[in-house]
Amino acid sequence: MDGTMKRIRSLLLVLVAVFAMNAVAVTVAQAAPSGPRVEEAEEENKEKLEEVKEKNKEKTENAKEVNKERKEIVKEKNAERSERVREMNAERIEKTKEKNEARIVKAEEKEAAEKAKAEKQKAAEEAKAKRAEEKAKRQEEHQKAKEEKEAPEEP
Repeated sequence: MDGTMKRIRSLLLVLVAVFAMNAVAVTVAQAAPSGPRVEEAEEENKEKLEEVKEKNKEKTENAKEVNKERKEIVKEKNAERSERVREMNAERIEKTKEKNEARIVKAEEKEAAEKAKAEKQKAAEEAKAKRAEEKAKRQEEHQKAKEEKEAPEEP
């Protein structure tokens, strides 16, 4: 039994040694290729980062162009709006001037009509006064003539 035990012990030691060597071999195998894998992953990360930076740069440039175009459009619209406002203000001023002129003409016509009416009324009053004066004169003459007719009869 000693021989069998020695054999089992030897087999067990060989098995433990093989298992340990296998574990070391697996560890070494994993460690060896991991270096290039990490480098490959880092390189791939750098490439992807560069791609993303380039895309961001392109998108930023595109956004700047779009904003520039929008600014131009807004500027043009504002210029058009300002021009319309200026035109409307000019029209409003012109209409106001026309209304003011019409108001002045109307006031002048009214003033002329009132003046003509006043002159006509004055002429009518003067004519009336003249007629009244003439009537009074005639009545006075008629009264004198009447008195003269009556007067010679008395003496």
